[in-house]
Amino acid sequence: MSTNPSHFRSVAFGSLAACVVALASSAMAQTVVDRPPNLKPLPASSLSLVADASASSILRFSTTSWNNGTGPLQLEAGSVDTGSGKQQVFQRVFLSDGTSFLRLAGYFEWHPAHSHFHFDDYALYTLQPVNAPGGSVRTGSKMTFCVMDTTKMDTTLPGAPGQAVYNTCGRSIQGMSVGWGDTYGSHLAGQEIDFTDNADGIYQLKIEIDPKKVIIESEENDNVSCVLLDIKKPSTATVLDSSGSCSTAVSITPNTAQAGTSVQVTITGYGFSDGMTVTFEGGNGPRPIASNVRLASDTSTLDMITATVTVPFKKRGGRNPVWDVRVGPGGVLPKAFTVTE
Repeated sequence: MSTNPSHFRSVAFGSLAACVVALASSAMAQTVVDRPPNLKPLPASSLSLVADASASSILRFSTTSWNNGTGPLQLEAGSVDTGSGKQQVFQRVFLSDGTSFLRLAGYFEWHPAHSHFHFDDYALYTLQPVNAPGGSVRTGSKMTFCVMDTTKMDTTLPGAPGQAVYNTCGRSIQGMSVGWGDTYGSHLAGQEIDFTDNADGIYQLKIEIDPKKVIIESEENDNVSCVLLDIKKPSTATVLDSSGSCSTAVSITPNTAQAGTSVQVTITGYGFSDGMTVTFEGGNGPRPIASNVRLASDTSTLDMITATVTVPFKKRGGRNPVWDVRVGPGGVLPKAFTVTE
């Protein structure tokens, strides 16, 4: 029986071509990725403590959340839930190949104070005492938002439009483009926390976006911002820290020590009290240890703690000898203390 080499060559070539097509299709499939939004809140701004018509003490503030993700936040109305009477909301997540998918994200409801539909559970406002004896945690009543492009933030981001796309408070579609933000001014309904009968002192005002994690995002660990406030009735709300981190620790001096030595340090910050501990985190190698921690100054502005910091001796230092300093249960001062050899 004779064989035909050309036949085998064509079969082999066909098989190779099929493999190449399959591999190319597989590679193309693997390159399709989600392009979700990423929502970030700015620290609250335009803060004021005012008395309303009923003589209640009200903390008013503005908020802005914005999208620095790879795709827009798009919310689409669905059917009405007969149990709650609210309208279902679906988030449309876009993919890199131009397709998209929908996922149930919550509900729209009519907001009579603003005369339009709001998306439920978009944000949470919390005022928490840091150093306010007798003070209590208060939360804002506003959790529903009409989400739209109101503020241009960073239109140099890939996919960011030069003009607002979601420019109306729609009944069927709301959203936020890449590089755009949604601002609610302090004069609007819901942009307040009732401070009546609360104690004067130092507080954290936290703005948390998507507190119930109902929105698909590329990053879930940057949804909170914070300002540190000194509040005194009847009308004083002084911003102490507007960096967004709300760290109560401000500085440590000196900020270096050699392994095998001890140094006396002074730490400044807000809301310090007797009995607070000082610890070091985030580095490696010989970990500094604080002892003789004392409250040296407790004022209405910067407080002061003194401590002895001892660094154990080790023949080899750490690859990352820079440490975060934590005062008490909060108050982290990042990359604040360095151990030298």
